[in-house]
Amino acid sequence: MLEMLVSATIMLIFFAMVATAFLQTRKISLRRQLEVETLQHARIAINEMTRNFRSIGFQRDRVHGQVALIEAAPFQIIFNANIRDEYDALPPGTPFSFLYDAGDYVTPLQNYTSGAETYRWTLDTDENGLVDKHDVKDNVEELLTPNPDDMVLNRECYGNTDAGLKSGDDEQIVLGLLGPYDAEDRKSFVTPMFQYWLRYENQRLHLLGDADGNGTLEGDELYFDSVTDPNILKYVERIDISVTAAASRKDPFDHSSYRQVKLTSSVFLRNIR
Repeated sequence: MLEMLVSATIMLIFFAMVATAFLQTRKISLRRQLEVETLQHARIAINEMTRNFRSIGFQRDRVHGQVALIEAAPFQIIFNANIRDEYDALPPGTPFSFLYDAGDYVTPLQNYTSGAETYRWTLDTDENGLVDKHDVKDNVEELLTPNPDDMVLNRECYGNTDAGLKSGDDEQIVLGLLGPYDAEDRKSFVTPMFQYWLRYENQRLHLLGDADGNGTLEGDELYFDSVTDPNILKYVERIDISVTAAASRKDPFDHSSYRQVKLTSSVFLRNIR
């Protein structure tokens, strides 16, 4: 009996060790899977925006005053560029309301002769001009993941086509990104997706929203006001793109958090003036 008890105890210890090792291996595998998925989402966003932003202002109608940048905001950017041949510039007097935190209208004032259409990159997926808690879990894709705070990155194209006015060709680029607010409408203090560096005549580069001039956005500076004044936007020389992506599920080793990945890129604007 004693030998059987000793043998049974040894077997239980052995199986417990095997089970523990198996569970640890499974957790490691799940963590790596989540890391790869999160990194992939961040890379898709960065690559798509970097490639698109290099064309800001490309072949716009400079003669009639068609601007390159229409709006510069922390988590939204609107610009004109001739990227897609099937689109032309918006006709004059065409209002579209999607300014960041403004709810105002942008209206083309001229009949632009170029083919530069209008693009909006944004996390404002409910189309109310704000990036807030209402843009969290407002898409079917977002509802499929347990992460309560992830958002979808949208690219929208506005222009005139042979069939008439195209008032928004929406494309969901990627989900799983974090924005300025969480699902409870609390500030997340995530690095802005877009940071704008301006160089006025014969001056050093200046970061938009950098109130203390230290070259970094901190605290409430992360929530700088959007700019639509073309007399300011024409001096934007560089845009830093920062994407913060979060895993779709909690960390298997830390059930209280979602692992995050942040990727950055920079684009120098060649057609801004």
